[in-house]
Amino acid sequence: MSFIFKKLTHDYLLILTTIIVFLLAIGRQLSWQSLDLPTLFSLAALLILVSTWSQLGLLDYFAQAIMARAKTTRQAIVFLLLIAFFGSMLVTNDVTILTLVPLFFVITRQVDLPVTRTVTFITLYANLGSAASPFGNPQNLYLLSYYHWPLNNFLPTATLLLAGLITLPLGLNGLNQEPIIRQEHPTLPIKKRTLTYLVLGSLAVLSSLLGLTPAFFGLIMALILAITIDRQSLTTVDYGVVWLIANFFLIVGALIRLPQLATFLKWAGQSFWQTFITGALTSQVLSNVPTAALLAPFTSFKVALFLGVSVGGFGTLVASLANLLAYRQVRQRLTRQDARHFLTIFTGWNLLFLLISIALVWVYRQI
Repeated sequence: MSFIFKKLTHDYLLILTTIIVFLLAIGRQLSWQSLDLPTLFSLAALLILVSTWSQLGLLDYFAQAIMARAKTTRQAIVFLLLIAFFGSMLVTNDVTILTLVPLFFVITRQVDLPVTRTVTFITLYANLGSAASPFGNPQNLYLLSYYHWPLNNFLPTATLLLAGLITLPLGLNGLNQEPIIRQEHPTLPIKKRTLTYLVLGSLAVLSSLLGLTPAFFGLIMALILAITIDRQSLTTVDYGVVWLIANFFLIVGALIRLPQLATFLKWAGQSFWQTFITGALTSQVLSNVPTAALLAPFTSFKVALFLGVSVGGFGTLVASLANLLAYRQVRQRLTRQDARHFLTIFTGWNLLFLLISIALVWVYRQI
């Protein structure tokens, strides 16, 4: 418990948002109904699930499996980026980041790969791929539900973001193509019976992410897996990120009741471009999931809002939960100076992708 407390007290963004929430509570401006409990339950379940897989040595196993198939360092990075892009379409960008980034750091113990560039592009591609899928991220599921949006109307717009694959050479440019010494296929670190239980439990957790079962059910299943298979995994979970996202929801809930802001949001929702730009810019400070919840009641331009919060996932550290998750994992593994350098490069690439995505949307509107 002392280890968890120490991590939380060194999280400056968490401390800042908690102070804001505390001040709002004193001013009686908080509404606990602003908390999106299904999102918070799902995030907690994911964190516990990935921690359990990691503690059992399965991430090491998958890392070795990837390296057994890659012939060069560039090929290994291509594998990771494509897994990030297409994997996020199926299991959300948050799951992809929580799985791939730790997996990447395991790989770096075997092969020398550029940390900053690779983790940055894993995150960019996870955000890009998730936006092209109806269940790739929480805001897509929220908007589909809020607007009662049929999939046959959603998918043509979402596939626009597939065009982002043209940026793949940017992630590989200048990287050395060193040969990888051929490795034997690794052996499974746990018994097959334990793996069967873990896979079945993980599928139950993922079913809650897709809305097939209640989110609270997914959290209960993740806790049962951790307690019965490896209790130690519960001590390595980054609980601070759940707390941080809860703070964002509470802050947004307070903001939305300000008369001046409500007037502005009504104006912002009156056209495609006003909705799109407001969604993209607001995501930079509030994150794209709370932004979707903030703007949806004020606009009927659902395509613009979807594109705005999707594009808005690029940019700042808080623009997307996936960005935060990636940085928090990097910060745990690098020195403070290296983590700051990572953040600078990470933000630069994100801003470039923000501009590229805005250009794609402009082209889409001209067709």
